Amino acid sequence: VYIKPETTIKVVEKLKEIRARKIYISINIPPNKNKSDIKKNLEVKKIIGNINWNCKIFIKQRKNHVNAYISYRDAINWFFKREKEGIVLEDDTVPNKSFFTFCAKMLKRYRNNYKISQICGSSFINKRTKKESSYFFSNYNLCWGYATWSRSIKDYDESMLNWPKMRKNNYLYKILNNKKFVSYWSEIFDIQFTNKFRAWDYIWLYSNWSKNKISIVPKKHLVANIGFVKDATHTKIKYKEWFHELKTNELDINNLQPKLKTPDLDYDSWLSKNIFKVDKIYLRNKLLKFNIIKKIEMIYRKLKN
Repeated sequence: VYIKPETTIKVVEKLKEIRARKIYISINIPPNKNKSDIKKNLEVKKIIGNINWNCKIFIKQRKNHVNAYISYRDAINWFFKREKEGIVLEDDTVPNKSFFTFCAKMLKRYRNNYKISQICGSSFINKRTKKESSYFFSNYNLCWGYATWSRSIKDYDESMLNWPKMRKNNYLYKILNNKKFVSYWSEIFDIQFTNKFRAWDYIWLYSNWSKNKISIVPKKHLVANIGFVKDATHTKIKYKEWFHELKTNELDINNLQPKLKTPDLDYDSWLSKNIFKVDKIYLRNKLLKFNIIKKIEMIYRKLKN
């Protein structure tokens, strides 16, 4: 948690609904000069202090401000050094009730299956599907609320040691045979590798792909991200996408397992196009490469004048 009391309270309310018995909370603090953020941070701490149901609470309190990457990385490591498995929520990811039941069942069922990296809470789909099972598999590990094991976190490769070799060998084509997908994620991983910008979930994705691991995805959307606000760290937006306000649906959890134990590549392709916008980014990069955008702007100005 950090400086978003209006979203933090909603996450806490969901934890209260299920009477969570053990909660680990990592609290980052703002820089000393930012009085507005300090006030919001105190409001967040007050919300945490008012948790009053019967549960054990463990708090990691920062003495100094750290950036979002270090804050998240250290919180994850702190938690999974103390627990073999668990659920991860941020201060703006609000799950529905079935999310907790789903995670508990999947954590137990796949505890010893090292091919599985995590259980996702978000899927971005609420339509009826022909899938008989409550879930399926994907190459993506989506981090808007998820569950995983300490044995998975041990595979987190912050240095991305093998990325240059993987890039040279076109390894990402083995994940999804799509040049736009490969171009998009190669650019992301290049940035992460060179430390130009660090995001835990991108390196987590790389780490799982490098180990050829997959995730479990529910056939309903179980976690809403309500963090697209002005105080967001990574979800500040210039315009809204359809999935920013996607509601959750409760999942009817059955005991049927997917017939196929492999990633649903149709879903991965859909996710790449509709959530990560790989097609649009690919086209944008092509236009930039050939300097077409500047030429169009020059033409537009001439026509306007």
